[in-house]
Amino acid sequence: MRLFELFLRRAGVSRATAQGQRRAVSRLTVECPQASVGSLRKQIYLDFQAAGLDVAHMEVDRGETAGMAAACVTVRCEPGQRRDLMSQARRLSAHPDVRRVQWGDTRQPREHA
Repeated sequence: MRLFELFLRRAGVSRATAQGQRRAVSRLTVECPQASVGSLRKQIYLDFQAAGLDVAHMEVDRGETAGMAAACVTVRCEPGQRRDLMSQARRLSAHPDVRRVQWGDTRQPREHA
């Protein structure tokens, strides 16, 4: 079981207990040009909602290179919805404005002054 939990953690999935239920939370980071992040953000919410997935949080930050943005998307996903989540991630990576989709939160931690 520990090996499976490690696998889930490396895939960007963590389990949280909410009101006695175990709910899986997945995170993926999407890199795209800063100019297209607004329309892409709206599209992510619409597509994931249409697939029955709950986008719990999305945080946009600067990307690793100039002119790029990195959006960390947190999705609440029941175990039976993993196939839908994987399908949405594949569709997202095929989007012409998306440069990269990676599981997990790959953004650099912010330094506080």
